[in-house]
Amino acid sequence: MFDTIAGLPIHPLTVHAVVVLLPLMAIATVAVAVRPAWRGYARWVLAGNVVVLVAAVVARQSGLALYERIGKLGANELAETHAAYGKVLPLFALFLVAAAAVLVLLKDRPQLATLGIVVAVVAALLAIGWTVVTGDSGARAVWQDLVTNTN
Repeated sequence: MFDTIAGLPIHPLTVHAVVVLLPLMAIATVAVAVRPAWRGYARWVLAGNVVVLVAAVVARQSGLALYERIGKLGANELAETHAAYGKVLPLFALFLVAAAAVLVLLKDRPQLATLGIVVAVVAALLAIGWTVVTGDSGARAVWQDLVTNTN
């Protein structure tokens, strides 16, 4: 189900959605947390984070399918590292969903705004950091040998 679409692997398509949208939604989550005037948008940010979580799960599943398809051709250490990072990435997207849910719950409780800010900032930093590490390891797994062996 998560293997190919129109003869192409789904993974590279879904990965780009996660690499772009997860950091954007992390920034939006922090922005809504720190700007009291924007807290009314917390439900929209929560919905956006749910979309990113779904994309992260699809990217994970399609990555596993791609690994099963081509991994037998000689997976290297970089691919193994990327697969390990990718298996965990949806948990960071879930943490961002939880942070947005906290913002929704605390929207009408300004005395707890600091809690919402701390949760949002921690979730955003972890999600962005893990996305960068995962994406970097995937890019290196795909491109490092090719670039190294060409002029």
